[in-house]
Amino acid sequence: MNPAPTSPDLPHPPPDRKETEARRTLWAGPWPPVPPDLAARAAARGRRLRARRLLLHRAGSLLALLALLSLALWAAADQPWRPPPARTTPPVVGY
Repeated sequence: MNPAPTSPDLPHPPPDRKETEARRTLWAGPWPPVPPDLAARAAARGRRLRARRLLLHRAGSLLALLALLSLALWAAADQPWRPPPARTTPPVVGY
């Protein structure tokens, strides 16, 4: 349901009852106690997560580089673009 468009001449629609009750409940208090070391624990957890992500990123990059290197070495040694050698010898002409 679309609310009616507002113009400078019309008053604003009344606030939603549910939103008003939710805001009142949130701001009424009492708020739960927060541990004094919460910020330090959150920062430490963030550092651990960042270090883990960095390690995974570096390991994945190294793995991709090794896969690419092994593919290049295989292609250089095997040369898969060449046709396979013939199993029979061609007929001798002019002997």
